[in-house]
Amino acid sequence: ILLYLVQGLWRFFHSLTLAVIIPKNLNSRRMLDEITIELVKLNKSILDYYGEKEGKKLFSFIVNATQLKLKTKIIIYDLDNLIELYTKHIFNLTEDFYSIKYKSELNENGKEILTVVNNINGNPNHKKSDEVTLLFYVGLYHKIENYENEILGFYNLLNETNFKTLKSIGLDIPNKKKLFADRDRIRIICNSIKHNNYYPKKELLKFYSYLSLDQKISLGDFNPGEDLELVKNYIKYFNFLVVFRSLIENEKSLSEFGFEFPTELKNYFEEFTKDETYKEDKFMLTYLKK
Repeated sequence: ILLYLVQGLWRFFHSLTLAVIIPKNLNSRRMLDEITIELVKLNKSILDYYGEKEGKKLFSFIVNATQLKLKTKIIIYDLDNLIELYTKHIFNLTEDFYSIKYKSELNENGKEILTVVNNINGNPNHKKSDEVTLLFYVGLYHKIENYENEILGFYNLLNETNFKTLKSIGLDIPNKKKLFADRDRIRIICNSIKHNNYYPKKELLKFYSYLSLDQKISLGDFNPGEDLELVKNYIKYFNFLVVFRSLIENEKSLSEFGFEFPTELKNYFEEFTKDETYKEDKFMLTYLKK
């Protein structure tokens, strides 16, 4: 019976994944019908096996976990679109627009003055267009924050808890600078833009040694395409940690499935959340400018 339940759950997730990956497929209506059928079958199987009280609780857990899986896939899909949209279109269009605009507005005297000023400032890379394109990093960091808030909400749904912070479930982001280094780096870039008038915060120099505190940052100082990929991996890893933690919270449910190792699970979770750099050496500095 347990094998039948697992097979039913796998069919359900498989149908759901197809529907998410191909949302505009001509057969999407048929796939949604298949999802509904599999969901009804799964609900009946669980209720028959566990009884109404425990069955409803387990089915609710599965539905909420499915919503989390779906939300994560949508976020990853959205980030894939951002990679295409920004790196191949918006950045270039914005830079071209400001380049043409300022060339047409400046007379010869203005161009000479600008050249002198740039020489005095050490030919800074910061351009007017950067004040638009760098807002990409503000939006990217806000996506991370929104995701973290949403996933905490899902965690509370899955485990019938009411935690207010991720630290409460063992994810101490502010104090684990090595484990969440890329998140912290993007946060500092965002703060440099929003709160420091595009001048780099001092903490940012530990990531980018070629920046100067007295010169504004430029999009060319960073590698936005790589940062989008790093955020995608961060979200997948974070999702894994939250689901793993949910398994620990549901020790009773695990024991009903024949698992008797909550202590081992806790040990693994502690291992996965050590404040250590998880990257291989060859990937340590991929975020630097190309």
